[in-house]
Amino acid sequence: METNRTTTLTQDELYELPNTNNNNNRRPTPHLTTHYYFSIAFKSVYATSLLFFITSFVIVSCESTAAGSGSNSTCPASCECIYASQLDRDKRADLNACLGGNLETALVLKCKLNASNYGWPERIPTGTRAIILDDSNLGQAKLSKLASESWYKDIFYLSVSNTELTNLETGGFSMFHSLRCIDFNTNDIHSRTWGSGMVPTAELRTLDLSHNHIHRLNETSFTGMAELRRLCLSQNFIVTIKPFTFEDLDKLEYLDLTTNALSVAGLQTASLFGLTSLKHLAMGENKIFDTVPQVVGKGLYTPKLETLDLHGYTRLETLKKGAFKDLNCLRKLNLSGSGVSQIEIGWLDIETHGQLEVLDISDNRLLHLEVHSFAATSPKEGDTLHKLHHLKWLSLADSRSLMTLDGAAFNFVPNLIFLFLQRCNISRMNVAANDPLNPNKMNLHVTLSSLKAIWTFGNSLRCNCHVRALLEASLPPPAPTCETNPLRGTTSCDVDTTTKYPPLLLDPPTYTWEGREMSVVSPFATPCCYLENKDALTKEEMWERVPFARAHLEDLVCETDRITVFISIVLGPLAFAAAILVAFLCGALLNIKL
Repeated sequence: METNRTTTLTQDELYELPNTNNNNNRRPTPHLTTHYYFSIAFKSVYATSLLFFITSFVIVSCESTAAGSGSNSTCPASCECIYASQLDRDKRADLNACLGGNLETALVLKCKLNASNYGWPERIPTGTRAIILDDSNLGQAKLSKLASESWYKDIFYLSVSNTELTNLETGGFSMFHSLRCIDFNTNDIHSRTWGSGMVPTAELRTLDLSHNHIHRLNETSFTGMAELRRLCLSQNFIVTIKPFTFEDLDKLEYLDLTTNALSVAGLQTASLFGLTSLKHLAMGENKIFDTVPQVVGKGLYTPKLETLDLHGYTRLETLKKGAFKDLNCLRKLNLSGSGVSQIEIGWLDIETHGQLEVLDISDNRLLHLEVHSFAATSPKEGDTLHKLHHLKWLSLADSRSLMTLDGAAFNFVPNLIFLFLQRCNISRMNVAANDPLNPNKMNLHVTLSSLKAIWTFGNSLRCNCHVRALLEASLPPPAPTCETNPLRGTTSCDVDTTTKYPPLLLDPPTYTWEGREMSVVSPFATPCCYLENKDALTKEEMWERVPFARAHLEDLVCETDRITVFISIVLGPLAFAAAILVAFLCGALLNIKL
């Protein structure tokens, strides 16, 4: 009975029984229930992981071989198959924007074709997303179309730049149904050989036709490109843009027409009609000489422009009141190299341009900066000046005629971060507002509390109180003064609240703007000023060039202190008394007549 019971035990009970077959070596069987299953699960996971690792390694090795130097059979003999991460920075950035950042596994087919070899390859590696034919010698050749279109549907980026390409056949690229970006820059494409039917338009987001020979644009140039976001037409010979040319481009956000031959007559009424989503418009270096083009009047009836680039107009001369009216979303304005010599009060409207962040008026012909130069007015309040609270970046660099600054020229840009005044002809850098009675007491942070960096090299600065204000702002805050009371065992520190600002950077070689590091070319190793040497025997020795780092603050005083004090203290009250006397006499004469 006992034996029968043993054979009918459950699995759990079995592991609890001692070994009954050998009474001499009897020992208890270990409790294996949990440990047993855990061991089996661990071994299964380990085996699965090892198998997955080996499989992945084999796949990656195969892909690496396929994307190597072209030795794999799937890479055409005349081409190179590489990963997108191996491209140069500019191409990589373009491809990244086109693919939406999926560059890790994207393959690129780079080919150089010529007159005898200009056919599309029959096979390409799996995973190819871009084709680059840059620097090929196509000339008059026409790219042949294959009967098999199996791999064309996976190509999103096509670059055929600097190939001397001239002939574009209608439908010649139609097999690329999924193309999002096309780069045709630096070729010989003419107006007569270009039309919207030359390329697939259904998914097209970016089209670059810069550096070609296009003379005119009409309503058939971009028909059907409803998804287009970016269009580059710079460095062509465009004379005329016909009405409704961009009628189908209601999603276009970026339009570059820089360096063409556009005139006031060439930019016709309704030339920009349809661009309801346009945010960036570049029209610099055209033949619109003496006026700011009224983009609203050219068909941009609902302007959402954030960036307007009009650099290089050469003979603009005057920034007139209302020149940029109706541009309510403007954030960046470039007027560099436009021959501006005068700025009218009210050229900026606080209700329209209150969001302006970047203003470039460099390389112009300004002689003097007025108090209203960087201030806005309101149509409801006449010439009352308002602050541009959002302006953070301001450049007047390379304005060789600029000699003087009004003491309050920067009072209406309180949140300015970067100020560029290099390579001008300024001798008195009175950026900080000062007290006329005590010009040597200035605090730059009172005027520009957010200023991080200023560039002044290339000017003939005098070593005076204005340079002192810059140097004082660039000094690190002093350490707090602390006193210990031995009786109480306490320590108290006096913190100077006036030095809560970070040190100002003077002529730094680089700066960071919108997440990118920007460089500033400086011909001088260090900023400097010129100190008058009163013991000089010759004219050449009268001014000594002193680097800012070696200048002594006590020597940096303004040479007009006595004159200012005399005028303010003596002539001021005399003028006030004279005014009262004149008013009294006028009143007396009026009483006599009555």
